[in-house]
Amino acid sequence: MTRPRRRSLLPGCLLVLLSAFFGLVGVALIVVGSLSGSAVDDEPYRWTDGDLVLDFPRHATCTVVPEAGPRRVVEPVRRREQIEVARWFSGPAEVTCDWPVTVWQGGGASFRSFVSSSAFEYGLATLVVLPLLGSAAVLVRRGS
Repeated sequence: MTRPRRRSLLPGCLLVLLSAFFGLVGVALIVVGSLSGSAVDDEPYRWTDGDLVLDFPRHATCTVVPEAGPRRVVEPVRRREQIEVARWFSGPAEVTCDWPVTVWQGGGASFRSFVSSSAFEYGLATLVVLPLLGSAAVLVRRGS
């Protein structure tokens, strides 16, 4: 391959690498957001910080019992749902569920909400696809 031919492939290759980079970073963020939660199973979960995100795998019911404030029951409307619960009390609370549920609180809850949002998913898809389309356009233009 001649040097000018290699130089003409460089922009397309860089765009493919950029797309792969965005894809890997996006997948890593999704994995970190998913694995950073705690399981609420047989033992009560202690809610001490910020808001809470509950990820219900089935029709589970969770009960939040604060040390200072009224108790509240949280249950999903659909079979699989992620629910954000804002604090309505001060101090800590215990969360118990009748089915295994994954929970995030504080900054972890905000991060989980972000990586599971439609804006993040569509933005990630755009950041992966646009460089690939750009590299295809560069390669087609160079080939003709």
